[in-house]
Amino acid sequence: MSASARAATPAAVGVGIIGAGILGARHARVFSELPAARCVAVADPDEQRAATVAARHGARAFSDHAEMLETLGPRGSGEISAVAVATPDYLHRGPVCDAIAAGVDVLVEKPLAMTPLDARAMIETADAHGRVLMVNYSQRWLPEHRRIATLLEDGTLGAPAFVESHRWDAAWVPERMISWAAHTTPIHFMSSHDIDLILHWLGERVETVSAVAHRGALSQSRDVRETVDGYVALLRLRNGTAVSLHSSWILPDTFPAAADASLQLLGSRGSVWLDGNAREMRLFTPTHSERLTFGGPVTATEVNGRLEGAFTESLGAFLAAVRDRVLDTPTSARRTLHVVEVQDAIVRAAESGRVVTLSADGDPATSR
Repeated sequence: MSASARAATPAAVGVGIIGAGILGARHARVFSELPAARCVAVADPDEQRAATVAARHGARAFSDHAEMLETLGPRGSGEISAVAVATPDYLHRGPVCDAIAAGVDVLVEKPLAMTPLDARAMIETADAHGRVLMVNYSQRWLPEHRRIATLLEDGTLGAPAFVESHRWDAAWVPERMISWAAHTTPIHFMSSHDIDLILHWLGERVETVSAVAHRGALSQSRDVRETVDGYVALLRLRNGTAVSLHSSWILPDTFPAAADASLQLLGSRGSVWLDGNAREMRLFTPTHSERLTFGGPVTATEVNGRLEGAFTESLGAFLAAVRDRVLDTPTSARRTLHVVEVQDAIVRAAESGRVVTLSADGDPATSR
């Protein structure tokens, strides 16, 4: 490469990771592998965990994200210009707002927040400082999900009438994999992707929500006895589409995977059925039917020593937004705020036994 070509190559974005758990470690690895980024530091209250993840990528370890931002952010050495927040679901607001206030762009793991109040606070902070705030809805990049988007866009399926989504996790996930299961729900931890996809595909807001919850199937150990087993919710969109969601994490240990999912979409001209783990899609229209099997990397598949798939593509899109100063990305916090509003409505509908009505403009929901 010539000197002029090297000079024209954009500098790699220095990224800090806040949260060194399973997803935080994945963020650190992907950002260290992407040519447009480098993993500079990892922060986690567990010093050993932060040190372990940081050491894999030649990064610095911190036990306090505020210290990391002060030391390496724009007001310090300037080595960090973006961060990935991969803290537990209920602990996003503090690190996100701290990072934005420190002058860096933020990619936050889904769900954006557990409450609309926290979500709006993060969005307002990003707007006030002119920073990118993007949610890692990586499932949008899966080829099977892109195919459904195309089938809706080109009219193959006609007007959507019914959508049914099932999302299951094994019980060992809330019982043994994450220590903070009691502070989240399957609707937040698992079904954020499904709600985001459906709202994205259909381009509509939810009008009413009804839901039921179940408790008691999970282990009654101290750590998870207050954790909800799952929800079944019925959403009515403003265009009349009916959406049914099942989200639970009580599959026994003999289930052969950590998770599985299925989705069916029935429209006025066609229907599509997607088997998540099998990655098999069946399409039916009045004139033909077809069965498709999708291969290649999934969310984060190791290929020749590197992670590839939808997760990597999502992080690449974030880096492009940072480079090009695109604040209104398709998965920006502002554009996906309605996902948080719907999740909150599901929880409140299940708790109250009432139908929750969501406003057309994002004002607080009402119950009846």
